[in-house]
Amino acid sequence: MNGIARKQFILKKLQSESTASVAELAEELDVSTMTIRRDLNALAENGLVTLKHGEVILNSGSLFECNMALKEESYAAEKLRIAKKCAEYITTGDSIFLDAGTTVSKIASLLRDKRNIIVLTHSLLAANHATGLKDIRLIMCPGEFRPDSLAFMGPLTDEFVARFKIDTLFLGVEGIDLENGISVPDVVDGVTKKNLIQNAKRVICVADSSKFNQAFFYRIAPLSQLDLIVTDNGLPTETVELYRQNKILLVLA
Repeated sequence: MNGIARKQFILKKLQSESTASVAELAEELDVSTMTIRRDLNALAENGLVTLKHGEVILNSGSLFECNMALKEESYAAEKLRIAKKCAEYITTGDSIFLDAGTTVSKIASLLRDKRNIIVLTHSLLAANHATGLKDIRLIMCPGEFRPDSLAFMGPLTDEFVARFKIDTLFLGVEGIDLENGISVPDVVDGVTKKNLIQNAKRVICVADSSKFNQAFFYRIAPLSQLDLIVTDNGLPTETVELYRQNKILLVLA
């Protein structure tokens, strides 16, 4: 198991148990305590955990959010497949909005063959991928910069977005749950996403399989407000069937 996978394991364990000992983690992951301490120090530097007397504590309960660097490296192959599938839903003359998120940002890097596309975004990651592409008009939204998301959010963003009617919104979320809908840890991020949904003709939720059956602090919308969810084929068969029984349209990449 590599470093990214170990950190993901540690964070998921802490989400369910809140705290764990260094020795316990080393035994479960079958690595040395020195290796675990390196992983924990990296997580602590990003503000995700606190180390205290041989134990590690999750910093923020239901408000928990991985930083973008960790997200970028997680499920990399799955995210690229999802982005490629999403690109198939973009046609000549479309206006699209690329939401904040590592998976959504990858869509911007796949627009080279598209023609006469308008791309609106508040994500620095997406904007960086889209700059310099021919036949692409890029519109960057204003707002207050949020480092954890590498995006601009808040009232200025919401006011700007309200001026447009978007053909397709590619929406990034942290949690997808049949009962709780789609959710994120941060209220400001969630309000911006809610406003984006209201201004889009079609909403495509973009999320890898790790986001399913999770609920976070701010509930954005019920799943009925989504036209489509694009995820990876790592989603368990029983979960796929359950969502389809509830008439939630899933596409597996």
